[in-house]
Amino acid sequence: MRGTMRVTAAIFALLMATGTAQARSADHNRLWAFVRHTTAIREGRGPVRLYVFFDPNCPYCHALYETLQPIIRSQGLGVRWVPVGILALSSYGKAAALLEAAHPAAAMARMEAGFHGGRGAIRPRRATAPVARALLYNIHLFEAAGAQGVPFLVYKTRADHVHTVTGEPPATVLADIASRIAPARRSPKSTPQTATPRRQGPRL
Repeated sequence: MRGTMRVTAAIFALLMATGTAQARSADHNRLWAFVRHTTAIREGRGPVRLYVFFDPNCPYCHALYETLQPIIRSQGLGVRWVPVGILALSSYGKAAALLEAAHPAAAMARMEAGFHGGRGAIRPRRATAPVARALLYNIHLFEAAGAQGVPFLVYKTRADHVHTVTGEPPATVLADIASRIAPARRSPKSTPQTATPRRQGPRL
């Protein structure tokens, strides 16, 4: 527990050390360094440039999950879903269940597929000590980052600029974010096309 509290204090100190507008970029870079150590659920084949803090019982998180699925598949987007159990009594146990699952991504897919009435379709479970520590880290980082609600997005563009978004972004904004973080598409190699003259025999 003491080790966890020291980590939490370090997170808070580094993120809140400077509050000026000029320091905002540096704060975001610090946040990116910490968010990479969250315990999360990986989706997509590409390099991870998007972290989404979510609650299993959040309808806006559910909507974002569904919206992102075709983008993940078509653009090779790498996403890490960072569970935080903060909205309802069952949220923490459901977050623990996702991280305790043998295949967390599959468990999350089933939970989202059965999402109904503002509730994720997964049975809460008691967190083991390692998962409890992981969730505590996730929650403290979420709070230290100044997030006002879920979903909370942290993303890094291909130009290495880190940004945050609170709430489910409109479709146009999400498409713009995806275009800046998805792996750059390589244009197919083209072979110059030439017309080959038909061979003719020597004229007599």
